[in-house]
Amino acid sequence: MLIKKYGLEHDKDYLYLKYIGMDYRIQRVDGAIEYEEGQGWKLCKEYTIVMTIYDLLCYSREKILPPFTGQWQPVAGFAAAGSNPSAEVFAKKYEKAFSGKVEAVKKACIELGGTLQPRLAGADLTFEMPVVPYFSVLFQYWDADEEFPSKILILWDQASMSYLHFETTYYLQGDLLETIARQAGLLLS
Repeated sequence: MLIKKYGLEHDKDYLYLKYIGMDYRIQRVDGAIEYEEGQGWKLCKEYTIVMTIYDLLCYSREKILPPFTGQWQPVAGFAAAGSNPSAEVFAKKYEKAFSGKVEAVKKACIELGGTLQPRLAGADLTFEMPVVPYFSVLFQYWDADEEFPSKILILWDQASMSYLHFETTYYLQGDLLETIARQAGLLLS
């Protein structure tokens, strides 16, 4: 069912997919997730990655997923009631690391399969970033200048909550920013 629904590559032992530019495979017998490193595969023990992949594959109960709308919004737009932590809090360390490194961040996004988009709201970078082959987010970055600090904004298609839990968006955002930073060779403090 998952193979057909998500168009996954597979063999008799594994399901294969890319998650934020890296190759992963899921053992069909026990569900263990491995990532490709060098010439071999290693067991993935990173909770956020494992849980996000599982959520993206198992959350939707619909046989046919709704199409994406192309209308982007901040994650706060999906919050039902009550308070939720601002996604901006989690981006602060990446904003600092990316500051003054627009070209390195741009190159990293391209290497991770991102598609450069027209500038939106004056952002220095706007990329549609594939998370898995069938699901993307919009990454925007404004570099610091003499008046304003750097800023990161992750936007989600209005249909996103048909694909994953609201809470998982925080894991996914962290994985995305960490992967961009690592790909750009940036150290986080």
